[in-house]
Amino acid sequence: MKINLFEMLENENGFKSPLELCFFCIAIFLIGFLNLNESNAQSQNATLDEYMEVGVARIDITPKGPIRLAGYASRDKTETEKRIHKLEAKALAFGSDEQQPSILITLDLVGIPAEITSHLVKSLSQKVGMDESRLAICASHTHGGPEVGNLLNILQARGEVFSDSLLALDHLVHISEYREELKKKLVQVSLQALKNRAPASVSWGQGQVGFAKNRRTEGGPVDHAMPMLRVDSKEGKLLAVLLNYACHGTTISSVNELHGDWISEAQKFIESRHPGTAAMVAIGCAGDSNPHPRREMKYMVSHGKEIADEVDRLLETTLEPIASPPTAQMKQVHLPYAHVPTLPELIKESSEKTIKGYYSRLALDRVTRGREIPITQPYAIQVWTFGNKMAMINLPGEVVVDYSLRLKKEIGSSVLWINAYANDVPSYIASKRVIAEGGYEAEGSMYWYDKPSPYKPEIEDIIIQAVHDLFPGLFKKVDK
Repeated sequence: MKINLFEMLENENGFKSPLELCFFCIAIFLIGFLNLNESNAQSQNATLDEYMEVGVARIDITPKGPIRLAGYASRDKTETEKRIHKLEAKALAFGSDEQQPSILITLDLVGIPAEITSHLVKSLSQKVGMDESRLAICASHTHGGPEVGNLLNILQARGEVFSDSLLALDHLVHISEYREELKKKLVQVSLQALKNRAPASVSWGQGQVGFAKNRRTEGGPVDHAMPMLRVDSKEGKLLAVLLNYACHGTTISSVNELHGDWISEAQKFIESRHPGTAAMVAIGCAGDSNPHPRREMKYMVSHGKEIADEVDRLLETTLEPIASPPTAQMKQVHLPYAHVPTLPELIKESSEKTIKGYYSRLALDRVTRGREIPITQPYAIQVWTFGNKMAMINLPGEVVVDYSLRLKKEIGSSVLWINAYANDVPSYIASKRVIAEGGYEAEGSMYWYDKPSPYKPEIEDIIIQAVHDLFPGLFKKVDK
């Protein structure tokens, strides 16, 4: 049976010509197409409709005058005002007042002393009722930032010997003044991030870059994962990108100019490609990882570009939505030193023209003044869980890569984000393997950090167990 479509539609709709029918069909198609797109958009928005209150803020922390730089004993023993990069602190505030907000800060410094973190906790506790578990400060570990009190022993190095005199008075004053200014600015940027909170969509994923290299052992372990978190306004504008990579900020060595190393280069690339976006970089378990290649400015730039390129790739992918602000937990453990030197040992070692000899002279002075040498190092471990989507572990110190690899194996690499250099930098945090091997990260560095000896090997199990104690069951062995 032959059906004449035009005759049927003419009978039903009164069309007078095939042209009218053609226009009618086009209209029906367009209406259907628009309705389908609207339906798809509503379906997509339904997955991102659970917005989180997020605030973003930034502040310039570049020193205003001359200051000594941290990170290299071989650097000139002079102050500098020269700079390659502007240094910044940037803050993300997650959650509403009712949800008890958390704040994560990244800043372009070699490390953050516990005393400065404690000052910020106290200030925010008084002003907005925030406790220490909900504040995380992640230093970039650039070796081109101002000294803030982590590594004063390095400033005393004079080649083969160490100065037993105090730092030159103007050098000491400038470091002290910068520390006080930094404290004020960290309060300002935190409060501004809280003030700037608005509904935003948050999502995360993991990429990979490859310029980190184990600096102790050729072909030794590294962690090339690059987790990234993005924050978009309700209107779809990219507000912030937070990323993490486990690599020292040591591409260029003892240049006596302020700089943020590859970290600042990455931030510059990201922010130039995405105007109005705050690019934030935290560092993973990089205690035994250096950039490769290094020692030339062009490599610092190329490493930063590699990070930015991977950020752009991830921004084009479908990331995991996060609807819940972090639930924060914290636990303090005590890491035992392998040996606390006796008075006769300090006297004997104090004559050495080494960093250990210099530490022994400092310790002798303290003991003579009636102070005891500590037998353990306080160590505060912080875990933030974003619903069941992602868990962020914040570890103080220069943590070696074994901790990251072990935790990802035991808990699950697909859900873990691990920041080192967080809230304090008391020393390198060596693993059983590194302590057994010895060397700079296990032993020599401890005296640069003004510590009495290496740690006992059991610190690895102490830290790992404390992390497990803080984890909810839903994150246990996700990948296994």
